[in-house]
Amino acid sequence: MRDILHPLNAADYHFIVSIIKGPRQRTMESLVDSVGAGDEDAREELCVILEHEIRYLGSGDIPYQARKLLGMVPGVPLRVIIRDTGKVLKVPVRRLTTDRELLLGLAEDYATAEFARLDPAEQQSMLENLGIDRQRAAAFLKQGAGVFAVPVMIEAFGLIVVQGLIKTVIFGIIAKVIGQQLASRLLAFLFSRVPWWAGWISPMAWALSAGWTAISLQGPARRKTVPVLLYLGLCAMRENETA
Repeated sequence: MRDILHPLNAADYHFIVSIIKGPRQRTMESLVDSVGAGDEDAREELCVILEHEIRYLGSGDIPYQARKLLGMVPGVPLRVIIRDTGKVLKVPVRRLTTDRELLLGLAEDYATAEFARLDPAEQQSMLENLGIDRQRAAAFLKQGAGVFAVPVMIEAFGLIVVQGLIKTVIFGIIAKVIGQQLASRLLAFLFSRVPWWAGWISPMAWALSAGWTAISLQGPARRKTVPVLLYLGLCAMRENETA
């Protein structure tokens, strides 16, 4: 998991730490500040803590303690948490690939599935907010017949627009899970420090999030793991684009 966490920047860490919280929040926040100041040792320490926290949240308290008492690695692997998140989001998780690609696929597949669940008027509005001409958007929706796979949409609108749609959906869902007030504060901070996030994202993300399918998140841990994993999927998309 550390190979996924290590390339992130201080703003990413701030976003994730603010969602995870927990008893080590102050320590993590201090390390985030140090990473922002260029301290690579702090990055290593922060990644270790974040891995522990994510694997703990994905494990559940009782199973975690049981594995610890038995001398096993207490936290479940990231791949297990990804598959659990896929079940919660009702998105089939891709097979035979790396954890990074699984996270990217989770974000892409969930975003396109959620877009498909919107009614045609909402789909049309989102595409127009992403800069697509009204007639072009209407023609695509009519011809697509509900098929919104990423390659199909990239062919129709280009990579940047499709990335904007994925970001809009994912940030809207995250806002719904963690709450509009916290999301607005965190995303304003994020967008001011990482311009890539703000590029081609619809200003309707917050408003449209009310229309997303309700997510059944049993237990407080999933209210942290789901947005964190979706965000890491977006980070994987960003890294692919900027590599």
